[in-house]
Amino acid sequence: MLQLQRQKDIMDILKSKKEQTVKELCSALYCSPATIRRDLCDLEKQGLVKRSFGGAILNEGFFDQQPLLIRGVKNVPQKQRICAKAAKLISAGQTIFIDSSSTTYFLAPYLRDIPELTVITNNPHLNIVLSQMKVNNYCTGGKMLNSSIALVGSEAERFVRGIRANAFFFSARGICNGQIFDSSKDERDIKISMLEQSDKLYFLCDSTKFDQSYPYKIIDQSLIDTTITE
Repeated sequence: MLQLQRQKDIMDILKSKKEQTVKELCSALYCSPATIRRDLCDLEKQGLVKRSFGGAILNEGFFDQQPLLIRGVKNVPQKQRICAKAAKLISAGQTIFIDSSSTTYFLAPYLRDIPELTVITNNPHLNIVLSQMKVNNYCTGGKMLNSSIALVGSEAERFVRGIRANAFFFSARGICNGQIFDSSKDERDIKISMLEQSDKLYFLCDSTKFDQSYPYKIIDQSLIDTTITE
């Protein structure tokens, strides 16, 4: 089993049972104690769990800020379908912003064959993937938000404000009553900078985000050019 999938399975178990011993996780996942301990150590560093004697407890703050690498393995088929639709809206020679969400990360394979495309993103993972393609590829710089592996802050926003883009492709944590929300002020702020510098706004959203409200409003849905869902 791949490490990322195994850690997702550990999180799914802890979300259900709140606390587990290493022995219980070994039995559930058919892994050695050493492997489970390494995974729990990694998850603790990400702020997802708290180590206890002989096991781990779910960090209750998990639901507010799930790291990208954990979120990214959820709803993958839906996200791929959404991104396949979204990529059809991108033309040769365009300049586009892409945010740091786990959904828009799945745009990458669909961008490979678009000629003279320029992408600006605050997602270091996406930046690395795009570096293997014939894409003009820029990363914003700025402060690393460890919880979601996103570049944020005044330096990132200043970089964005120096560019005019044809379109902005983004997702968010939720949409409710015609408003689009995020759980992080820093991520909300960089998204606002990107949307203000873009001619067209494309919101990518799977159905699990419907009727979900979070503290920081990004924009009214009525101001979005196209909402793309599965």
